[in-house]
Amino acid sequence: MTKPKPPRRTQESRSAETRARLLEAAIQSLYSRGYSVTTTMAVAADAKVSRGAMLHQFPTKVDLMLFVVESVYAEEMVLYRERLAAFDDPKERLLSLPEVMWSVLSRPEGVAVLEVLQGARSDEELNRRLKPLQIAIEKDSFIAVDRVADAAGIPVPPVMKRLIVWSIRGLSVAELTAEEPGEMVKSVRLLRRLLSYGINETIEPEPAAGGFRVRGRIKPKETNS
Repeated sequence: MTKPKPPRRTQESRSAETRARLLEAAIQSLYSRGYSVTTTMAVAADAKVSRGAMLHQFPTKVDLMLFVVESVYAEEMVLYRERLAAFDDPKERLLSLPEVMWSVLSRPEGVAVLEVLQGARSDEELNRRLKPLQIAIEKDSFIAVDRVADAAGIPVPPVMKRLIVWSIRGLSVAELTAEEPGEMVKSVRLLRRLLSYGINETIEPEPAAGGFRVRGRIKPKETNS
């Protein structure tokens, strides 16, 4: 009895496999080498993909970097949903946001995205094309946080959302050079306490007064004298 031949892969499946290999290689290169050293040809070599296949999928480095940001963000949203679902109590789910974000954003994928964001400062084309995507991602992220906050019946002001997200992103880079592995977790736990304070107080920007209003008081911004 002759063995049946396996079905031939479609062009679409081959293309998806190539993109997946390039994505994995790009993330690893960004994480280990940084943005400036991560070139399309270096990524193609790491992924064992031909130059022609790379250029067919991603004609420019910017195209590849945008694909990295979009793909990682889509994966992160899935991870957030899965990990937050482990908390039955709505308020505890909300307070766990800093630690859940840390578990997601401190991965090599999260650091890779941060490398792309930093690279946009000196890459005009990347900056132009990344900006609307990043704005959309931040809005989408805020909506996701609002869903968690609404379930707990506790509003979280935008200043608190932004503080948590960008603090976690910064800590994920600091972790790479920390003398003691896991040291940054202490700061993540402090963020949890700040979130707890923030959702139990009314924190609103007061531009005219040059500070923030907390329970009816004005806390002036610190100035360098």
